Amino acid sequence: MEQAENLNDFAHTCWKDVFLEIRDAAVYIDHAAAECLHWYTGDKAHLSLKNAGAISVHELSLFNLQYVKAKGTKKAVVISTSTESSFYKQTLRVILEKNSFSNCTIICAVHSSVISYKTLFPLGDEINQDESKQQAFSWVDDKCETQIEGTTLRIIFRPIFTATLNENIFVTPPFGNLMPPIDETSILDNEVNINFLVSSMHSLFTNLKFKEDIYSVGRLSDIVSNKLANLPAAINRRRHMPEERSVSLIFLDRSLDLCTACTYNTESVLGRILCTLPHLNHHGNDVAVNMSPLCPDAEECLSSFMVPGCLATSDTNFFNLLLNTKQKDLLLAFNKTLIEMSTIRESPAKAKFATRVSAHSLEKLIHKIRDSESIESLARSSKTLQIIIAAIQAFKSNKTAQLELLVSLEKLVLQNLAVSRDASSIVAQLSNVIKSRSTRGLDMENLLVLLIYVYSLAGTEISFPIQQEEQLKKALAEAIFEDIKKCNEMPATEEISVYHQTLILLGVSDDKETRKASQQLASQIMALLHVISSQRRTLQNYKSIISKTNYLEMARSIGLVEKLVTDLIDPNKPEIYDLQCKTSSLLSAGFSLLTKGRPKHPSDNPWVIIYILGGITAEEARIVEEKISSTRSNCPKITLAGSRLLNPLDVLDKVLLSNINTDLN
Repeated sequence: MEQAENLNDFAHTCWKDVFLEIRDAAVYIDHAAAECLHWYTGDKAHLSLKNAGAISVHELSLFNLQYVKAKGTKKAVVISTSTESSFYKQTLRVILEKNSFSNCTIICAVHSSVISYKTLFPLGDEINQDESKQQAFSWVDDKCETQIEGTTLRIIFRPIFTATLNENIFVTPPFGNLMPPIDETSILDNEVNINFLVSSMHSLFTNLKFKEDIYSVGRLSDIVSNKLANLPAAINRRRHMPEERSVSLIFLDRSLDLCTACTYNTESVLGRILCTLPHLNHHGNDVAVNMSPLCPDAEECLSSFMVPGCLATSDTNFFNLLLNTKQKDLLLAFNKTLIEMSTIRESPAKAKFATRVSAHSLEKLIHKIRDSESIESLARSSKTLQIIIAAIQAFKSNKTAQLELLVSLEKLVLQNLAVSRDASSIVAQLSNVIKSRSTRGLDMENLLVLLIYVYSLAGTEISFPIQQEEQLKKALAEAIFEDIKKCNEMPATEEISVYHQTLILLGVSDDKETRKASQQLASQIMALLHVISSQRRTLQNYKSIISKTNYLEMARSIGLVEKLVTDLIDPNKPEIYDLQCKTSSLLSAGFSLLTKGRPKHPSDNPWVIIYILGGITAEEARIVEEKISSTRSNCPKITLAGSRLLNPLDVLDKVLLSNINTDLN
């Protein structure tokens, strides 16, 4: 691999090598790798593979492979991010049985230190490596080769794991399901994925030629940072890197601040889109945009197959608009773009730009363009139209009324908790909201999200009355009972939420069993909420999220990421007691004390990466960019990264529902 200068270059060096391998090949690619390619190419993943010479492109899944036979080639390339050796064995077996390939190359994103390449081939076959190939085993060019029934198989390591959203934000699709557990007993359940993440971070810094000072906040972050700090290859790399090539890498557990991840109160239009539009199929960071507004006959479009639009684009200006621009200004900007698009044959001076724009007026402009422009013109402007239509659909969503009500409830809870620290009435109010949810137009999924918000916001500083919590548990049990009954009456459909899937897995039908299961489920939820509220109990700087400086000021919720960035850009460089430093050597620490009179601060380095284990929100990204752009001090470059882009229902799934035991016997 070539050396990279930045995150985009890093992705480019990985994919450049992949493209060199796939000419005249049948390509099999898994979902996480495809998502990385999706963002790297700006929504042109399939086209980029075909342009690189791929004969055909297939989804890398065992179910799909059973029905797929590649034609027109004797060469296969498998692009995988899996850490399961059994998956490789089964996948290879199916591919080789279904086809007659003479050679097969596996592009593996997982380093051989994490998963032994010798275990990836079908059972009974040994890898034959000469001495020179064994010496070539390094992070840059891991290769191994064998012959299986006349097919030459090779494995090449390339650290495919980043999806860059803009110059300051990236996510890591292979770790999209990685969420810090809220209980200590399951902290090491994801050890292989943790090792995969550590190896991938090492690969990133090796390629960028940086050495990292590692910091952590949270139990899982401690484990990840310790593994990276003590990784022999990483120690050797840091030892040989000059001091000026230093970066501060801060790992932070999402579980410490679920409140920020669960709020619907966002100024970011991107956040609104993520809350209202469904995920693009097999993607955790992009949405599916219904493109029927571009069809003259909407009913015909809806009844037939239509490829959805999405947000990924090679022009990050659009992403930055969605992230940072307020709704009114964004509508004006999109209106200007559409008018320019629709008056392409007229003098620009004739274009009149409105001063008041609504989502409805934008939609009318879209229809005007659809009816007047050629297919070729629409195709050239396709990505612009996809992003504008995504914003329109978010603003016009039938979820808007429910989201606005939830935001008002969040604000009410926040002000009440800030004023009355004993929170005597909050839980009682929540019980009443649950009981009257149908008349209010609220569903249980979003009410469970609200409960996570409330308990994470309260933390350990605010306790709720036991009697009130018993009432809440009864209200939950009754609501769950009603929802189970509805689930049992629902027709079989693929469009079913994770919450309803959880209820169906209970496998209860008669009223007595349903009532018992509902009560047990409500008890589990209350226990999990108490665990959620205790996540910040060991913190010092960041124990409280509620901010109210005086009685005249409205209370604010200030998330951990915002607090951390505020401290990082503070010219006084305050000591952050909650940051556990893992790698600063005694020598450099001693030199720093002699020259500056204090230990090394993360912002002493020119670049700071904050990686959130569990994912980041659009609102956090907006706040970080706003803070950095508004500061006048000589602050470091700050990059926000995480497992994935989160919406509140993702948190419900990964934190609450995934921890519920549906086996109640």
